[in-house]
Amino acid sequence: MISYVILGVTFLYVVIHIAIYASRQRNPLTREDMDEMLLATLNGGDKVHE
Repeated sequence: MISYVILGVTFLYVVIHIAIYASRQRNPLTREDMDEMLLATLNGGDKVHE
């Protein structure tokens, strides 16, 4: 029974670290991207069309 607990904790540890690694691989957002996302949020989720 204890081995299942250790296995579960190890699995969660690995999944969390893979998720952190994957999130760092994304390109950082530019200021224009952040401004567009903020404006879209303030407008109720509509995309900004220029």
